Amino acid sequence: MIEKSTYPFTIFTHDLDFTSKASLLTIGNLFMNVAGIDSHSKGFGIDEIHDKNLAWVALRIRIKMNRYPELLEKVSIQTWIENWSRFATQRNCIIYGKEGENIGEIASVFTLIDFKLRQTVNMQEQLGEYEKFVIPDVLDLGCPNKVRTLQNATLVGTRTVAYNDIDSNMHVNSFRYVAWVLDTIPLETYKQNKIADFEINYIHEVLYGETVSIYSEKVDENVVVFDIRNAEGLSMNRCKFTFEKR
Repeated sequence: MIEKSTYPFTIFTHDLDFTSKASLLTIGNLFMNVAGIDSHSKGFGIDEIHDKNLAWVALRIRIKMNRYPELLEKVSIQTWIENWSRFATQRNCIIYGKEGENIGEIASVFTLIDFKLRQTVNMQEQLGEYEKFVIPDVLDLGCPNKVRTLQNATLVGTRTVAYNDIDSNMHVNSFRYVAWVLDTIPLETYKQNKIADFEINYIHEVLYGETVSIYSEKVDENVVVFDIRNAEGLSMNRCKFTFEKR
């Protein structure tokens, strides 16, 4: 019988922000590491599927944190695949703190693409063994939602994609988008608030050398939505932050 996988991590100095706690970027990168390690252990990691000219691409991710881990805290991340269809699969995670308590949850949706054609492929045809790893245990977060389209957008920044932004799929790394957006938020906001809930939708890939514009809209007292658009004004990525007072 297939069981959920659990991976231990220790929070080090480079994982912290100015609050001396792990940053949202750290949590996101830990999640991507767990997804990669667990996929590899089951035979469909990056190295295995690249041999078939295939690649995993994130479509949506949601992270909800009860608290952020501290320096040298030993956390464990439990992960499992909740479901799969021809063109999408959901991976879930629960982050446990040093006392074994639930400190955060992550829900994500991925798809499989043909690396050369940059088009989605039928996962059930390409990865027939994948189905046996599905554990239909629904996370409290449910399935990540679509982030709303901005109605009254304000330009808050621009970015030209450079070497440090791209990953092995030759497009912008999943959480580099998040880093761009985080840098547009005033430091005072972080001093007074923590990011309690974060959602991101990956709509179109952004490639090396492209210049994008970052737009923002405050939709509620504690909720801000961002839209990253290309030179033609096409939405490439949207994300939503929900803040809570510290």
